[in-house]
Amino acid sequence: MPSRTVLPVAVALLVFIVGALALNLRMIEVNVTGPSPPVANKLKIDVIPEDVVVNEEVKIIIKDPEGSPIEEAKVYVAKNHPSTKGIYIGKTNSSGELTYVFEEEGWYKVYVEKEGFLPQETLVNVRLEGTLSFSIELKEAHNNEQLKTIHITSNGYPVEKAKIYINGTFVGYTNSNGELSYTFKLGKVYEITVKKEGYRGLLI
Repeated sequence: MPSRTVLPVAVALLVFIVGALALNLRMIEVNVTGPSPPVANKLKIDVIPEDVVVNEEVKIIIKDPEGSPIEEAKVYVAKNHPSTKGIYIGKTNSSGELTYVFEEEGWYKVYVEKEGFLPQETLVNVRLEGTLSFSIELKEAHNNEQLKTIHITSNGYPVEKAKIYINGTFVGYTNSNGELSYTFKLGKVYEITVKKEGYRGLLI
């Protein structure tokens, strides 16, 4: 009968088609593309003035790569400790600035961090303002006493408000001309010490 002969042929044809499709399967590689992960920006650190002197104010200025100020960046300083952040000294203001005073000479690391940016650091050399020079001038002599004027200068200029110690006792400050007068007694040994912030001390 016709119905008995058509069915096997139809089944065989279906198996052939499925087998052919199976042989033509291919591995499809799909690449999913999109925006790359954001790269953190580098902060820029400026220390003004560049010539940093002990006990003088400096401005630490933080900007982004385009030169815009960075507010609330955390600033740290470390002396002779390059492997650590250092001591936290504050955050920058709306102008990206923080004022600071270095109280000792030497090399310092300034380390800055801000969320969304790579931490940055820079080295700052803090120097003394100058070297003190000493001279003494005889003004008057009476019996066994001599009135002398002590002159304190640096690079040829008078140093005002230098502290003068004689035999360990503070005797006064130099005036605007870098001078201080003192009465010395003959035959006595004196040790004179001069101190001034930002200068290396002097012992005579």
